[in-house]
Amino acid sequence: MQSRSSSSDKNTHAQPETLEHAVGLAFQPNDNTLEIAAKEEKAVGTLQAIKVYRHAFLWCLFCGIGAILWGYDVQISSGLLSTPLFRHDFGYEYKGEDVIPARWQSAFNSVGSIGGMFGGVAVGWIADRIGRRASIAVASLISIIAIFIQFFCPPHQNALLLVGKLINGLSLGMYISSAAAYCAEISPVMLRGITTGSVNLWIWIFPVILLVGLPFAPESPWYLARKGYVERARAVLTRLGIQDVDLHLRQIQETIVLEDHYARETTYWQCFKNNNRRRTVIALMVFVLQQIVGVIFVLGYSTYFFQLAGFATSESFKLGVGVTAIGVVGNLTALYSVNKFGRRPLFLLGMIGCTAVNFGIGFSSISDSKAARWAEAIFTLIFGLIYQGSIGPLGYVIFSEVSSAKLRSKTVGIGICVNSLCGMYLVNPDEANLKGKVGYIFGGLGLLGSIWTFFFIPETKNRTVDELDALFEAKVSSRRFGKITVDR
Repeated sequence: MQSRSSSSDKNTHAQPETLEHAVGLAFQPNDNTLEIAAKEEKAVGTLQAIKVYRHAFLWCLFCGIGAILWGYDVQISSGLLSTPLFRHDFGYEYKGEDVIPARWQSAFNSVGSIGGMFGGVAVGWIADRIGRRASIAVASLISIIAIFIQFFCPPHQNALLLVGKLINGLSLGMYISSAAAYCAEISPVMLRGITTGSVNLWIWIFPVILLVGLPFAPESPWYLARKGYVERARAVLTRLGIQDVDLHLRQIQETIVLEDHYARETTYWQCFKNNNRRRTVIALMVFVLQQIVGVIFVLGYSTYFFQLAGFATSESFKLGVGVTAIGVVGNLTALYSVNKFGRRPLFLLGMIGCTAVNFGIGFSSISDSKAARWAEAIFTLIFGLIYQGSIGPLGYVIFSEVSSAKLRSKTVGIGICVNSLCGMYLVNPDEANLKGKVGYIFGGLGLLGSIWTFFFIPETKNRTVDELDALFEAKVSSRRFGKITVDR
C-alpha cells in the first residue's frame, strides 16, 4: 500500500480529521510497526501488565459494574419466584399453594431477554456515534427509570411489573455490549482476557455510581482514532500507562487501515458478509453454547429449582446463595487460567464438564428420594463451579476478540441479542413439570455443542487485532489458530 503523509497534530478539542488524516501513518514497504507493537505487548507477563497498565485495568473493572445488573436481574427473578409473598401478590392458588401462572412466569423470565435483544443491537449503533462512555451513560439512565417502575409497582399489577422488566432488559443489553467492547479496546493484549472475562464476574445496582464516574473514565482510543481525534487518542493512551504511546497509536491507525482494506462498510449487514460471517458466527455461538448447556435452568432458577426438587424455602435459599458463591470462586480462577491455558481448551473442557453434570442432574431426578434431591443439589453446585470457571467468562472473552475491531460494537450487540433470545425456558409445576429431567435435554444439546466447539472455536490467546485479522482473512482452521506464526 502506498504511504501517505500525516497532517500536523491538532489539539484535544479540534474537529475530527478526515479518515485519510486519521490513519495518515499507514503501511509503508518494510514497515514493521505492527510486529514491534505486538512483541512489546506480549513481552509483558500478566501480573506485570496489571501493574504497568493499572489505569486501563481499573477503568475496565469500573465499566464492568453495569454487568452486575444482568446477573442481579436473573438472580432476583428466580429468588422472587421462590418467595411466598411474591407468589401471593402476583400469582394464584394452585392445589393449596400460591403459584405464579406459567404464562406470567414465562413473561417475567423472557421479557428482560427481549429487552436485552433490542438493547444489544441498539447500543452497537449508539456506541459508534456517541462513544462507549456515553452509551453506558444512556444505559444507566434507562436502568434508573426501569428500577423506579419495578420498585413502586403495586401488587397484582403484573403488566406494569412486566413493562419495568422490559425497559430494564433494554439497559442490561446495552450494559453488557458496551462493557465488553470497551474492555476489549482499552486493554493491552495480555490483559484482554482478564478484563473482558471480568464482565461475567460483575454479573454476579450501580447505575448511579456509573453515571458519577463515567465523566472521569477515558474513551476508547480505538473509537477516537477511528473518528479522527488522533491527539485525544494519544492522550488516552498516555493516561492508560502505555509505555510507547507513538508506537501503539501507530498500531491502532495501521490496523484501522488494514481493516478498511478488507471492508469499508460498518453496517450490521457487513457482519454477515464475506470473511466477517465466520467471525460473527463464532461470536454468536459462544452465547448459544452458554445457553444450550442450561445455564438459565441450572443457575438462573437454582433457588426455585431446589424448591421444585422438594427442599424447604430456607434450604433452597441457602443452596441458591451457595451456587452464587461457588460461581464467584470459579470466575476468579478463570481470570488466571484464561491466560495460562488459553481460550479454546478451557471453553471445550467447560462444555464437556457442564454436559456431564446435566446428565447427572437428569439421572438423579429419576428417584424422589432425599438422597437423589441432594445429588441434584450437589450437581448444581458443581455446574456453577465449572460454568463460571470456563464457559461463563470465556464467552465474553472470545466474542470480544474474534470480532473485527471495526465491527466490534455491532458484532457484540448482535451477540448479546442472541444471548437474550436463547435465555427462555420452562420448569413451572402447572405446565411441563420436567424439573430435573430437563438435564437430559441440556445434556444432549451440550454434547452437540462440545463437538461444535472442538471444530470451530479458535485460540485467540496473545493475538493482537491485526494478527487475528490476518488469520481470519487467510481462512486458517480454528484448530490451528494457536499454532500459526503470522508473517507480516
